[in-house]
Amino acid sequence: MVGESILIVDDEEHIRRLCTEILQRKSYQTVAVAGGKEALELARSQPFDLLLTDISMPGMDGLELLRTIKEGRKEIAAVLMTGYGTVDNAVQALRLGAQGFVIKPFSQQELIRSVEDALEKHRLFRESMRLKLLVPLFEVGKTLLSDLHLNSLLETFARVVLKETRSDAAAVMLVDDRTEGFLPESFTIPADGFPNETGRRIRDVVGQRVLDEKIPLILAEQNSLPNEMRTLLDQCGLSSLVAMPFLSKARVIGALILYKKTGNASYDQSDLELTSILSGQATIAIENAKLFGVIQTKNRELEGFYFETVSALAQAIEVKDVYTGGHGDRLVDLAVSIADRLGVPPEEKIWLKYAAALHDIGKIGVKETILTKPGKLTLEEYEEMKTHPAKGADILKEVKFLAPVVPIVYHHQERYDGKGYPAGLSGDKIPIGSRIVAVLDAFDAMTTNRPYRKGQSTEVALNELRRYSGIQFDPQVVEAFLQVMAETPHIHTA
Repeated sequence: MVGESILIVDDEEHIRRLCTEILQRKSYQTVAVAGGKEALELARSQPFDLLLTDISMPGMDGLELLRTIKEGRKEIAAVLMTGYGTVDNAVQALRLGAQGFVIKPFSQQELIRSVEDALEKHRLFRESMRLKLLVPLFEVGKTLLSDLHLNSLLETFARVVLKETRSDAAAVMLVDDRTEGFLPESFTIPADGFPNETGRRIRDVVGQRVLDEKIPLILAEQNSLPNEMRTLLDQCGLSSLVAMPFLSKARVIGALILYKKTGNASYDQSDLELTSILSGQATIAIENAKLFGVIQTKNRELEGFYFETVSALAQAIEVKDVYTGGHGDRLVDLAVSIADRLGVPPEEKIWLKYAAALHDIGKIGVKETILTKPGKLTLEEYEEMKTHPAKGADILKEVKFLAPVVPIVYHHQERYDGKGYPAGLSGDKIPIGSRIVAVLDAFDAMTTNRPYRKGQSTEVALNELRRYSGIQFDPQVVEAFLQVMAETPHIHTA
């Protein structure tokens, strides 16, 4: 397996060589340079997961290098090296966004530990930032699900994306189903001093390209752009631009264009991720709004659209590593397969799908320091963590159509023997959906990598479920789950 990429910066050749040898033995990819300016050019042209730099160097020192890279809002962890470590240097490095500090001369173990700790801290930071996205995502999700008036829906969407990406202007365009071109009417939020003619020119050039190619278009200062696109940015006074298509079944039904004027920092990876998630929600909402006049008497036909939106929201807010995509979908599929074997009625299976996707939504109300803590929780921290089922139920109460999901989420931490929480229910008094989610949640927890341990194998996790069958878990649910796993060996966890 290819490891993370590390940029090594030190003016002493033997230090660069030593760091390279140590880190490559641990399967990290490394690039080593002698100075800050060379490192800065590399960081601008290619992504690195971690910057390992000496503080004291001629020309640009390590602190200035880190500060300059962070000003570009690069997604990069950092460890600083020094032969004369001081408290002031350490504090300044941490304020600049460094995750680690190593004193020369260092041992192989010290360097590896500093790098591994820094990468893990950075992963946890990204995960906590993803959790913070829950509030705008959830609010937009509620609006998109409930607002079937297209104009107000698009306005809400555009204003949220504009604010969250710190853009200067935004435009939302819809495709005419008959002509397959953009409708002349579009919702725009113009920037101050941004001529209407400039906005139209960008929409004509960039919008048409997105419509033709059906893929996002990203124009930024640091990108290698064709001359015509570079000229377009320069003439329009823009530092960067993002155009995101609304794709429904491989068909473009609209597009979002965001602009940043010269002087405003270019879009980064988190901006693109958020824009992609919200555009996916907007796509579903636009389709719902178009169909509402036809299907308002057939509410069941909206289930597929609702569930796609909720699933996208659940995947976006999961406090999981960014590379575990698709795990939420497998959890939902497993829940339905178990329900099938237990003879759960069709309508209850619908709500079980939502509960499987949203059972941990209440963690938005738990402190980030607890959610991302790499060690064992204290008694006080554990008591706060135990509040997440009730908080999740409170959140879901705000969405009327999810009312049947509330008790499933509220009781998903109950135990079959009555020693769970929040109500201490036992046996069949626990909703069947909660009993199913409890088994899947435990299996997920055991097989997923956590900050303080590696995930267990599927075999070990299944043995643990057998061991606590009839104690923590409903034995019928455990047996049904074991059957599903035996009959579908391709299913595996991340």
